[in-house]
Amino acid sequence: MEIYVEDGTPVGGASLCETCSYGFIARGYRQNEMLIVCQATWPQARMAFPIRVCSRYIEKNRPTIREMEEIALVLDRVALKRDAGFVRVGEGETEAGVEKIELVLNSNE
Repeated sequence: MEIYVEDGTPVGGASLCETCSYGFIARGYRQNEMLIVCQATWPQARMAFPIRVCSRYIEKNRPTIREMEEIALVLDRVALKRDAGFVRVGEGETEAGVEKIELVLNSNE
């Protein structure tokens, strides 16, 4: 018979601090030699145990909004001769310089 306890104590697992932007982690040569300092708190606090849930957690592999704004391509509508974006099939065919090509495949020949 198996018993399930909702929100029970989890068994083991990696600390959330290992993937957090605010986490400072120093590891020694042995398995149990690890120092974790949380830089999200003031004053900075040493974590004595692995953290499972944190309200200040920010994943360090995910770019911030500022970083995404820096790499974003800004389209200037005034400099463009037409609206930027995708064109539906049939809308772009009337513009100058666009040719229509019809390809017909006959399997009988």
